Amino acid sequence: MELYLSLQNKKLSELQQDFNEEAWHDFHNANINTQDDFYDYFHVFLDNAVIYTSDCELILTGNSEYNYNEHDIFGRPNSIEQAAYSCLYDYIMHHDDTVTWEQMEHVLNEANN
Repeated sequence: MELYLSLQNKKLSELQQDFNEEAWHDFHNANINTQDDFYDYFHVFLDNAVIYTSDCELILTGNSEYNYNEHDIFGRPNSIEQAAYSCLYDYIMHHDDTVTWEQMEHVLNEANN
């Protein structure tokens, strides 16, 4: 999807790569075993990424519309953290190279066969 290209900045790119690496690592260490585990992991990753205002500002570089626009899922943000969370959510969810539960499930199914 082309959405992530319009959002892209260095911080978003780094976080997307970090998510992939950490998710695969935790998957192979049996910390992600179900679709629910995967999405819980994803939301915890996002929560941790927006703890610091300085990180939120970097996430929102070039994406200031997240500070005031209504988000389809999360609504209008009340803080910079909520705006950064929505932006990061969109970037990672719509990035073509982000690991998905379906990819992990495929690995599980191959291991079980």
